Amino acid sequence: MSQRRKNCISKIKEANLDGVLVATGPTFQYLSENTRYFWQRSCMNNIDGRLSAKILPECVLYLNVNGDCTIIAIPRLKDEFPNEHVVVSYMDQMEDTLSPYIDGKKIGIGADCSEWLKSTLQEIDPEIEIVDAEELFYELRSIKDEKEIETMRKLAKFTDEAVMYVVTHLKEGMSQYDAEQMLMQYGLDHGIQDFSFPPTAGFKTRGTFSSEENFVFPRTSKLVEGTAIAFDVGYMNEGYCSDWGRTVYYGKAPERVKEGYKALQAGQVSMVSRIVPNKTNVNELYDFVLEEVEKRGFKDVLRFKDTGMLGHQIGIDCHEYPMVNRSSNGILRPGMIFCSEPKMMFEGECYMRVEDMILVTETGAEFLTTFDRDLFEFNND
Repeated sequence: MSQRRKNCISKIKEANLDGVLVATGPTFQYLSENTRYFWQRSCMNNIDGRLSAKILPECVLYLNVNGDCTIIAIPRLKDEFPNEHVVVSYMDQMEDTLSPYIDGKKIGIGADCSEWLKSTLQEIDPEIEIVDAEELFYELRSIKDEKEIETMRKLAKFTDEAVMYVVTHLKEGMSQYDAEQMLMQYGLDHGIQDFSFPPTAGFKTRGTFSSEENFVFPRTSKLVEGTAIAFDVGYMNEGYCSDWGRTVYYGKAPERVKEGYKALQAGQVSMVSRIVPNKTNVNELYDFVLEEVEKRGFKDVLRFKDTGMLGHQIGIDCHEYPMVNRSSNGILRPGMIFCSEPKMMFEGECYMRVEDMILVTETGAEFLTTFDRDLFEFNND
């Protein structure tokens, strides 16, 4: 039995559960330790770190307190879980197929297909106590093992390379849609399985929009001199996600905008340098960025000063707990990977973002995304 499975069983015991029942989704992937099964992902469903993606499952996993694990799967998926006890079932018969394996009176369920899971357990035994267990393994999931870290390190590097390819191949007259399709096609051409969310390259051309249109990004916008491009890109491969962001500027940027970008990057770098593993709380990180940005005279354009919203953990899902803002409470520990995405808004000028994937180490923290921090202005003509 793997160490992950042992840790999960310990969590089940701590919660005084007899077992957990989960449908296809991130918790399923984590418990099965299987990254080859391609389950449905929807970025907007997990924007706050919690999701419910499907109505009916095509496979479910039951893990009891003794460590017995059973996966009920439709025929097409019978060979997707070679190291598990798999029982084949037609979708409409899953309740009957699952029934012999439910061996407890207090069962935790995951968020995916939760209504189906509840009704199924009630049909199997009306006396079963059903407990919401979606968050039961969040703490375990937040600490990545060496294999997970290596997978995400490769994804971060790939994302850096993808955006650099697009930046160096953009030409005047291309549309925002063209840039976003280039990001997508680069991933497909290099064997990426999916996207963490739709690739975004938000075009904003100086003097062409009002303050009321700061967050309006028509995909028909054309690349011309004086256009800021706010990239937000995430790829998914081998069961894990990346998430990355930068703003670059086509042509010569106004001096204040250029200095604002330097301040935002300085805030990001300063924040990472101040992380002390097993001591720093996620709710401190925004203010680390704010202090540096304020020192450089750009506090007025930094966004989310009221909530301190800075980012999120990342792994199997793009948005995982603990979220990174002032209202969260979570100590940063070695093995955590989180995304920090401070933003500025220069009204009528430029929407600016910097987003990195950051690994907490035994001695501090390191950037997994290493895109050139000095690259802001560009011109490919």
